[in-house]
Amino acid sequence: MTSQPFPRGLRGAVDLTGLKQQQVQQATAAARAGAQPGGAPAGAGSGAPAGGAAEPGATLPAGDARATVVAVDLATFEEVLRDSMTVPAVLVLWSPQQPGALEYVQMMERVAVSMEGAFRLATADVGAQPEMLQAFQMPELPEPFTIAILGGQPMPLYPGAQPEDEVRAVMQNLLTAAAENGVTGRAMPGVSGSVSEGVQAGAGAEAAQEPAEPLSPHLEEAYAAIDAGDFDRAVAAFDARLAEEPGDEEARLGRQQVVLLARAGSLDATAVREAAAANPTDVQAQLQAADLDMLGGHVEDAFERLIDTVKVTADDDRTAARERLLELFEMVGSADPRVRTARSKLMSALF
Repeated sequence: MTSQPFPRGLRGAVDLTGLKQQQVQQATAAARAGAQPGGAPAGAGSGAPAGGAAEPGATLPAGDARATVVAVDLATFEEVLRDSMTVPAVLVLWSPQQPGALEYVQMMERVAVSMEGAFRLATADVGAQPEMLQAFQMPELPEPFTIAILGGQPMPLYPGAQPEDEVRAVMQNLLTAAAENGVTGRAMPGVSGSVSEGVQAGAGAEAAQEPAEPLSPHLEEAYAAIDAGDFDRAVAAFDARLAEEPGDEEARLGRQQVVLLARAGSLDATAVREAAAANPTDVQAQLQAADLDMLGGHVEDAFERLIDTVKVTADDDRTAARERLLELFEMVGSADPRVRTARSKLMSALF
């Protein structure tokens, strides 16, 4: 599966800017106002505390969008979108006709429940709910598509059915990004609308087949440091984990993301972009602008910016642009088609 950065903007294989803007704007405005569907105040009549939490073991009716796992239509998805101001969410668009899709959704349900509501999983069978494809302006869906939702903003993660170990790493990265953005609520510990035999409606987190393996102490330290805004300590903790286990993909990706955040998280975006636009050979401005592109999920823009910088610079400046571009390739993952395309363009620029 393609590795990818998540903080403040998730990259993906399709552009979701076509999502019906009126629906997004209404849902986000309602979320900021603390409203539930129909204009009721948050939590009114629901018996659930703010942020989507509830007493363990709660039994939820079918279609209840407060659940850890919920099957959604367009209306209940808007509730998930609204609640993502406080509870991270993941939406899987799928169909039983897609090869391997049912097994993938069942696995995603197990992951969501085993992580005890740290994120809400919403699934939409687009065969039964074609309006979901229409909302995302997708003419067809040949394979499952997984989308993160933070702060009322849908952001694509990856296409296709992916292995569980890699999915768990992606979910941990998503939660790190959510914490960076102050989205740390938990979903109600129940299931509403499951396709899995082993995860029944109304079951709590104890319904998971196996508990998630505990994080290593170094990763625990890294995430605690991120929560505290201490990026240097987080990098040191990731480095300690990688020294202990060089193949730990979660630690590798986490380290890259923290380095990106430390580098670009406090930049004045307006000033950086103005400087980059004014002087294409200002390598520092181009590097910073490319980092901002990555944080915003504009992967191809970041690649193109640095390739253009390679073309118009020489010596140390050119080396700096090339090395930063290679670093961004590593963040996104060599299997990503955009990386392959950009590598070809880089070779042309160099030779």
